[in-house]
Amino acid sequence: MSLARLARPLAAATALLAAPPVLALSPNLLVPSALPYNVYRGGSLLGEGLISLKPAGTPDCWFFSQEASPKSWLKLLSGDVLEQSNFCVQDGKIRPVAYRYSRDGVGSGKENFSLRFDWPKQQAIYQNGDVRPITEGTLDRLSIQLALRDWLLSERSATGKEPVGEHEVKFADRKKVDSYRFEVRAHERVTVPAGTFDTTRLDRTDSKTRRTQFWLSPEHGYIVIKAEQQRDDDPVVKLMLNKLPPELLPAAAASALPKPD
Repeated sequence: MSLARLARPLAAATALLAAPPVLALSPNLLVPSALPYNVYRGGSLLGEGLISLKPAGTPDCWFFSQEASPKSWLKLLSGDVLEQSNFCVQDGKIRPVAYRYSRDGVGSGKENFSLRFDWPKQQAIYQNGDVRPITEGTLDRLSIQLALRDWLLSERSATGKEPVGEHEVKFADRKKVDSYRFEVRAHERVTVPAGTFDTTRLDRTDSKTRRTQFWLSPEHGYIVIKAEQQRDDDPVVKLMLNKLPPELLPAAAASALPKPD
């Protein structure tokens, strides 16, 4: 799954973007965090996952990553998955710098790829030498998550109500520049290993062969609480939040946590 697939940035490339102060990005979006998940396929626990966000060391630049590690013998088939995005914030928007997808299981050679973004030339440059034209607003496959969250946060801030409607995101994929459309379809209470949450559900609406859904928590900056993806009649792949880290707990709850010795 970027959550799409159950989804090294180049330090030198990061330095090329001297990002100006953030103008419009939601202040509740870029909170350093490490979110642990359980990953399921069908009704079986496949392994564990982690989605993390941390500063990159350059002003207004960040590392965003998603990883999944299958348990026991499943490693031989699926392998560990690592997806990384290095991006900066410029003019209040997410601007990718570099992206990498890596899996080490059976058949992974056909899936693995990396690219960097040359914004002065408006090009996505792939590891194999391919070049694709990009336009302003093009994301990488992983930063789609952040763009959707920013959309929801901004809509809620502007209206004071839960967001409605549809949002399109364009991104550089493995072979081409593509786009997805997501729509707010429901507001549902869901229970996952981390607890019970009131969520906003986003459904992908542009594909007839792949079902993709995100359940996001408005109370916690629209972080992913649960995600599901299914292609045709394949087993459903699920991602469920395993634990809510202290930095995302409400202040009163966080202060009640036991202090380390």
